[in-house]
Amino acid sequence: MSDRLVYVCDGGDCSEKGSVELFEKLRNRLAEVDPGEEKARVRKYPCFGGCEHGINLTVWPDRVFYSKVKEDDLDEIVDHVEKNAPPLERLCGIVKKDVEDIIWEMLDSPY
Repeated sequence: MSDRLVYVCDGGDCSEKGSVELFEKLRNRLAEVDPGEEKARVRKYPCFGGCEHGINLTVWPDRVFYSKVKEDDLDEIVDHVEKNAPPLERLCGIVKKDVEDIIWEMLDSPY
């Protein structure tokens, strides 16, 4: 079982901003360093609710919510996920706190 789940928003606004392509690139980069998905799995998420700040992605159970993610950020995100590097502060704290709290509540749920 993987240590971490990385969810990339697949909602309409984020998709229009390139989240589908970003998802594929992130998944491919993580597969290069973790081909068996032992440390992390990348999955799509229907919508986080922070549409105006997309592309959004989360790293769980770290409770890191990244917004305004671009392809140029992926190497640093891979370092965070695979090498336990610190989160990218410039991409954190952008969506409203209650949006983040709702997402963590859902992801923490055993259901």
